[in-house]
Amino acid sequence: MIRRDAAKKVGVAVSKSSWHPSPLLGQIVLISSRSIRGEVHVAAKSWVSMVASDPPTLSLACRISHRTAINILETREFVVNVPGDDIASRVFTAAETLQSTLDSAPPWGLQPATKVAPPIIEECRAHIECVLDASKRLNEEEVVRYGWIIAVTIDEKLLLGDAEDRYKALRPLIFLEEGLFGVLDAARRVEARDEQT
Repeated sequence: MIRRDAAKKVGVAVSKSSWHPSPLLGQIVLISSRSIRGEVHVAAKSWVSMVASDPPTLSLACRISHRTAINILETREFVVNVPGDDIASRVFTAAETLQSTLDSAPPWGLQPATKVAPPIIEECRAHIECVLDASKRLNEEEVVRYGWIIAVTIDEKLLLGDAEDRYKALRPLIFLEEGLFGVLDAARRVEARDEQT
């Protein structure tokens, strides 16, 4: 039975670039990687997702020709850095940077990671250190890299308060569509329901 007040559904193209609004959103992160020559590369990405909890594994999709994909394949390590909304403009204006430790004015503050060679970005609020587990080529241009999570660090102040307060303080960036992003600034608990009613 169809409810009379149900919203009318309409078809749209399957290409994500034509979704306005996009029903699938992606968190914006900064991926730090290191080349076999030791050069640090930082790039903004939004196609990152958890894919398994045991062992903790995430996926990262990007272009095969992109320096991030190349570095991860060559050195088998990378860091997912989680920026907050306080550096959103820097994330978008410096979406991709090559950074040597010899730069006199580096665009990001780099600190040693705890278990991998690529550094963490100190301006970010959390850092997920990964080693390459597997790769899957999707087509001629795109690849997915799967990383085992071997270490996680987070700003200490984000561990204060209840869960709702912690997410509000994290304020991660969410990619909506080209040129448009959102901020997660609220968390709400699901109301418990009586299963017998």
